[in-house]
Amino acid sequence: VVIFFSDILNFTPMSETMSPDTIGSLLNEYFTVMVEIVFEHGGTLDKFMGDAIMALWGAPIPHEDDADRAMRCAVDQLKALEKMNERWEEQGRPQLGVGIGINFGEVFAGYIGSDRRLEYTVIGDAVNTASRLCSLAGPNEILLSEAFHTALKKPPKVEALEGIQVKGKSKAVPVYRVKR
Repeated sequence: VVIFFSDILNFTPMSETMSPDTIGSLLNEYFTVMVEIVFEHGGTLDKFMGDAIMALWGAPIPHEDDADRAMRCAVDQLKALEKMNERWEEQGRPQLGVGIGINFGEVFAGYIGSDRRLEYTVIGDAVNTASRLCSLAGPNEILLSEAFHTALKKPPKVEALEGIQVKGKSKAVPVYRVKR
């Protein structure tokens, strides 16, 4: 499956200057737009983790072009964020930058939890790697694993980065940065 993470950068320091209601309003507006884009591209919203989004392609329903759908989603999310930021700047509101990390690999997909609460999700090394790529991404940057880049039928222009030593991995992970 394709595992997609996007995370608002520097959200904690920004939220220190905002009321809880303002934070909630900002996140709801942001999530509404971003999740709609995930759905437009046939993705599955896995969960929100604070100000981060985890989405999937290939589970529970696979498509032949899942990698390309996820790639288009990432690009469209950044375009939508640019428009949101322009509008927010005019309103004197804070602007957001996001980092996106995408990986492709084998996972366990199913219900995880306890006897009292279960959630459909995916777990495994491929998920951890996607999360780590997201945490390494700079503002409005999309980082791709080699496995994901290889899975693309229509890859965007990318810049190969030196292998990144990802926390918890014994070997450096080949990474590509999408050129915009």
